[in-house]
Amino acid sequence: MGIDAVGFCGKYQLNANQEMHDQRACLRRDYMLGAACGYAKNGDIIAKQLLDFYNGQYNNDNYAPFNIVLDLPDEMDAQFEENMNKVGQEFDKLA
Repeated sequence: MGIDAVGFCGKYQLNANQEMHDQRACLRRDYMLGAACGYAKNGDIIAKQLLDFYNGQYNNDNYAPFNIVLDLPDEMDAQFEENMNKVGQEFDKLA
């Protein structure tokens, strides 16, 4: 069994509705989260949660926090961290 078969992943927790410094940063963050969902082990679940949030709670409070945990393959860790840092998105690496 190789390392790929084990399926190591990095877990990242973040507020997907964090207030950003401008609209462009917000759009870039949302785009990158969408792309990350395509790679995440739990991407389908997160995408549905995001859709439900933006169609529901967000309409009542545009500043409501929405915490998610993405399970990304280890080979995506550096790219994810770099992209989130570029737009100013705070995150915690859990594993």
